[in-house]
Amino acid sequence: MKKVIIACEGQTEEAFVKRLLYGELWPKEVFAEPRLIPTSSHGRGGALKGQRVLRFLRNTLREQHNTYVTTFFDLVSLPADFLGLAGISATTDPIDCATRIESAFHDVVVRKTECRSERFFPHIQPYEFEALLFSDTSCFAEAEPAWEAFVGKLLSIRKSSKGPEYINDGINTHPSARLRDLLRPRYKKVIHGTKVSTKIGIACMRSECQHFDGWLKRIENLPELD
Repeated sequence: MKKVIIACEGQTEEAFVKRLLYGELWPKEVFAEPRLIPTSSHGRGGALKGQRVLRFLRNTLREQHNTYVTTFFDLVSLPADFLGLAGISATTDPIDCATRIESAFHDVVVRKTECRSERFFPHIQPYEFEALLFSDTSCFAEAEPAWEAFVGKLLSIRKSSKGPEYINDGINTHPSARLRDLLRPRYKKVIHGTKVSTKIGIACMRSECQHFDGWLKRIENLPELD
């Protein structure tokens, strides 16, 4: 059994790992453990400041030599001091952008923590977790019957983009902003994010979201660490 610690951006991602990814990966002999980054003596999650993230990853990587560490962070709103972000050239393709950041992020963390290169492989989700929920917009009504009236508009948003991971036109139109402004009752990230994703299922998300699928394939095929 291989252990993979997943540093999650917030409680939504943490709940997603616990309730969906854990069961998806266990049959592949992968134990997935989500963790939130401490932000204060009482707070955890969010505020991905560079040195805070580095400190957490360094401590996590040094706990045991035979565990893997990855991340589940959103591409949207990464802070200016995020590790590896400086020097990344602009690109309009979110998957290309996320991949470039992941590569630079990996190199910085490996250099700063002096861990084995293969033990750390970051994942940056284009554009954010809520993109995964657009994999099957009909499931919104299954999770919250009052949202039946909005399924057509959600489907239109989905069809207007190349794929769920491409849905983002600006500060007020990234996936979670669209859900926030459209849905009534209002979309609540942790509660509804988990309910809708459970209805959709991992298989559908993987078929619709290539970057997300690539991350899971890598996790599933990790070799045992000595």
